[in-house]
Amino acid sequence: MELSCPTSWRELTQDQLRYVLFLLATFADPVVVKTYCFVRFAGIYLIGKNRWGWKCSKDGKVFYLEPWQIHSFLGQLQFVDSLETMDNRLEVVQGLKAVNALLQEDADTGRIVSFHEYLCMEQRYQRYLMNRDEDQIDILGSFLYRKADGSRPADLTLTAAERVGVLAWFGHIKYVMSHAFPNLFRKSKGDDDITDLSVIESINIQLRALTEGDVTKEVAVKAVDCWRALTELDARAKEAGKPCLKFQDTFNCFDYEQFG
Repeated sequence: MELSCPTSWRELTQDQLRYVLFLLATFADPVVVKTYCFVRFAGIYLIGKNRWGWKCSKDGKVFYLEPWQIHSFLGQLQFVDSLETMDNRLEVVQGLKAVNALLQEDADTGRIVSFHEYLCMEQRYQRYLMNRDEDQIDILGSFLYRKADGSRPADLTLTAAERVGVLAWFGHIKYVMSHAFPNLFRKSKGDDDITDLSVIESINIQLRALTEGDVTKEVAVKAVDCWRALTELDARAKEAGKPCLKFQDTFNCFDYEQFG
């Protein structure tokens, strides 16, 4: 009997990804999450448990799995434990289409994610991490998922699974950016005091660096492609020898029990 399942986030189909996000929003134990994934993705039907292990069937054939075998198979799903490497995301949420996976220019439409939009997303993301206010996730999601004309939805209320997906997706974006712009981002320590005021201060530092203190340039700077703006900020941080943005470990910041 051949049993296999995806071994990375990227291998997941949209239906499989949605199922994993549902499990993460429902169960706090990662072993439980991976066990459900294994059974679903391997196409196994559980009949019951006896002294030989778990009695299962697949394609009309009955077989037994011992606990050590299940544990071995779960190793294929180890990627589920690392959300910051989640290089996959739901392409459509409630009829809204996802923007570019890394907030870069859309090759088909030419649309960009502006620096101003990125700063708004960053602020909502940090506010959630500070206060666990789920409304912040919904607002963040309204930047990541757009209408057909590229505009943001006026109101968006995500499901628990979709909220996990939005957080993990933006966390992955931050993870990629921390490597793309090593002079700009630094990983925050556990005792770092990140407050709403410090987030606003960080945003103001970035804007001032790009406008060179000329407030008349702010509108133009905010309209720039976010990757272009961050590239310039990274170069300036390198020249100054001092990073100004804190990068939090996404997985350690999440508490999935609240979504259950």
